Amino acid sequence: MSYQTKRNVRREARTLMGRFKAGKLAPVMAVPVKGSEGGMLSQSVSFELDPIAGRMATPITAEMCAVFVPVQACDALKNPEADYAGMTEIVREKLLSGNPLFVLEPETDVSKRCGVNPRSNNGLMRVNEIVRLAHNCAVNFLRRRRYVDAVQLTAANHSTTPAILSQTVLDRFNGALDPDPNVNGAVQLSMPDMRLPVAYDAEKAVTAPLTVKRGNENRRLDAGISRLAAAEVAAATDAALYAVFGGREAGNVSLTDFYNAQKMDELTRVMRKICDDNPEYGEEMVLRWAHGLSVDPGRVPFLLAEKSVVLGRQIIGATDTAGVEDGVKRSDMAAQLSFTVPIPTTELGGIIVTFACIKPDETLSSQPHPILADHWRLDNFVADELALDPQPVMARELDYKVAQANETTVVFYTGLNELKKTYVSYGLCRALDPNTVESKNAVWQLEVPLSVTPETVLYPADLPQYPFADQQAEVCTYVVQSTAVMPTPMIFGPSPVEQLAVIETEDLFED
Repeated sequence: MSYQTKRNVRREARTLMGRFKAGKLAPVMAVPVKGSEGGMLSQSVSFELDPIAGRMATPITAEMCAVFVPVQACDALKNPEADYAGMTEIVREKLLSGNPLFVLEPETDVSKRCGVNPRSNNGLMRVNEIVRLAHNCAVNFLRRRRYVDAVQLTAANHSTTPAILSQTVLDRFNGALDPDPNVNGAVQLSMPDMRLPVAYDAEKAVTAPLTVKRGNENRRLDAGISRLAAAEVAAATDAALYAVFGGREAGNVSLTDFYNAQKMDELTRVMRKICDDNPEYGEEMVLRWAHGLSVDPGRVPFLLAEKSVVLGRQIIGATDTAGVEDGVKRSDMAAQLSFTVPIPTTELGGIIVTFACIKPDETLSSQPHPILADHWRLDNFVADELALDPQPVMARELDYKVAQANETTVVFYTGLNELKKTYVSYGLCRALDPNTVESKNAVWQLEVPLSVTPETVLYPADLPQYPFADQQAEVCTYVVQSTAVMPTPMIFGPSPVEQLAVIETEDLFED
């Protein structure tokens, strides 16, 4: 007999209603999963935005996602400095000690939004801290899915956080901030450590005067100088000062080097994929993979479901009754998302945290047209076949409003003609005044940052909500329904029976 065997069924059904601001990653539900439990989870979220004055020209996106956060991940976030934090065997030992792994704490904004009703303890409302820890772990996981170096939450956070960009500028153009030199079969050449002699032709000094610059000094080079310190020498095309190699070897490349470079390219791509698939502990997994060791997967959160829908593009009547205003129209601001997924069985269990958010149109509306804003030239397809190196993308290719001094700043690197592959632009035409009330009501956009940093993958803390009447209010009303059916090894005792008075008075058992 094993006490990990499922013998009963546990059910949990909840329906919550709430509101949140646009541009926030709002937690709307937390479903606990005990050790060795598994089953099915069905959730749906209905979104309804406050009405706006007029029609919306740009799309609005409603998103929901569910993240399974193991108990080990919560323990690692709670004790980040502990030895072997989050390791399954260490968590087992903590549980066997008899002390609570996660204790009670006062209610937080996270627990309230997740619909966790507290328990009164000496008149104080208390909930388990695992709700807050699981929320923070899930947010960190989602941030690292977008950018591996994104800023992370600590265990102390107890409030909702800004939403995460659906696509960074790197995602849109398959770009890289710092391309790996080991990709595409690069062969590294190194110059040997040697001192080269320098010759000076006095006859050419008259036609090609030389200037030796040391710091800010300029000195005339005389014919009597035979040795020079490290200096920058500026000369005409017909130089009178030149280096003498004297047949010395500066390195060589063999066929084996190209074979090794090809293999290094293959291994680099494999390691990059490991990091992309496991944003939380990708680098640790790569290190262990290189030595043939496995990684404890118990502390790694994972995504159960992710859904999105576009709303605000359909036009509906502004009033419910027929009359003189029957022809007035406004944008439809309602949508619904749902999913049904299996709940995986784990030894120690975890928390399923569901998030919902409302996002405006994420755009690069200031990106110049890659063809119509450039010279019309003849394509050289043969040369393009050989253009394998990463191509720099300058700031002026992404934003026509960039400052003149920053036009040639390299923002990132991408493949050849990547900007021409797909061009998407939403917004007002340049002939329309964007400062009128009608234009502002029709367009609700967020400019995607041109740089990718740990902070720029997040929405601003206070996203402008101009199209809505109250820009500071929580403009989205939601209703979330959650039903979980989980076979469990939990033992349910027999139901008690109400006392029957006739048994005592008549002595039916004759005892």
